[in-house]
Amino acid sequence: MLATTSRLNTHRGFAAALLLALLTSPLAAAEKIEWRADYDIARKEATEKNKPLLIDFGTEDCLHCRRMHQTTFRDPAIIRIINESFIPLKVDANREPRLAQALRIQAYPTMILAGNDGKIVKWIEGYMEVSRLTGELQVASSIQTPDWMAREFLEAVKCEKANDYPGAISRLKKIVEDKKELAVQNKAREVLQGIEDQAAGCLARAKQKEKDAQPLEAIDVLTDLIVRYAGSQAATDGGKLLTVLADKPDARTQQRTNRSNNLLKHANEDLSAGRYLQALENSQTLAAHYRDLPAGKEGERLVKEIKNNPERMKVVAEEMTDRLAEVWSSLAQTHLAKGENELAMSYFDKVVKLNPSSAAAASAQAHLTQIKGKGVPTVPTNFPRN
Repeated sequence: MLATTSRLNTHRGFAAALLLALLTSPLAAAEKIEWRADYDIARKEATEKNKPLLIDFGTEDCLHCRRMHQTTFRDPAIIRIINESFIPLKVDANREPRLAQALRIQAYPTMILAGNDGKIVKWIEGYMEVSRLTGELQVASSIQTPDWMAREFLEAVKCEKANDYPGAISRLKKIVEDKKELAVQNKAREVLQGIEDQAAGCLARAKQKEKDAQPLEAIDVLTDLIVRYAGSQAATDGGKLLTVLADKPDARTQQRTNRSNNLLKHANEDLSAGRYLQALENSQTLAAHYRDLPAGKEGERLVKEIKNNPERMKVVAEEMTDRLAEVWSSLAQTHLAKGENELAMSYFDKVVKLNPSSAAAASAQAHLTQIKGKGVPTVPTNFPRN
């Protein structure tokens, strides 16, 4: 009896030990996504292992972010494909706001899929069920973003943030012109539509002022629209409406008077501030187009005053040189965005030779060095911590 009891206890002890071993073994433990926490380390690992990045942006107070991690990210198939095929990085957008802004994260959760070279392949916004996310991950692994598209998109975002809407519009239209459905193209269409909506709002205000019998105010709004949102459909439509309003006799006379007075005001302000090139250009416009008005006659006088002063004309020449450098730099950037490095280098070289000691020349030289060396990344590397 004692022997039987002893054997029974031995078996029970062995079973308990076996159960404990099974519960604590890697096979029994719940599998989970191996999230990385450091952006720079994740980028480096992606390069070393030749795997794409999966960056999950969320916040602690985001309901759907928690829901994703409690459901979809616990699915064995999702865990397997992410751990095997990607370097997953979890980012709290509240702690890394600059990174979220740089990658244009506007909703949470948002996942960004990017190649190990940093080229963005896919944006995935909002809560995703297992079946949908599985398909997105599988498709993303086969889609590649052309280098020039990635560069143009990031430049367009910079332009938009700087309120340079014409620059953003031209780049975004270039990205979507072939009407394909790459991830970066869909994102570009989204940004472009946002700018178009802003421009449409300006056009609506102008039409309302016309309806309220305020043609001059409508003309002012339309003029701002055409300049501020050049390249948008609303700006095109606004140009047509501006032509109609400007052709009305009373509006045309008052408009010429207002414009000439504004030009004269700016010419005098530029003259006082030492911006002699701008003052000369405004004065020449007055003299050429508003000679019948008092402001036009004053413009003629200012032209003579500037041209008869050698010191002021020297400044004019220097400002024209800076402007030419800007034009060449812009041409160089356009060719660089298209991957035409030789043409880009030729224009950057012109900038350097034009005025070697200028800031523009220093910037051009930096671009020349970069082109000859390493290419321009499409997403940030070594992103600075807050």
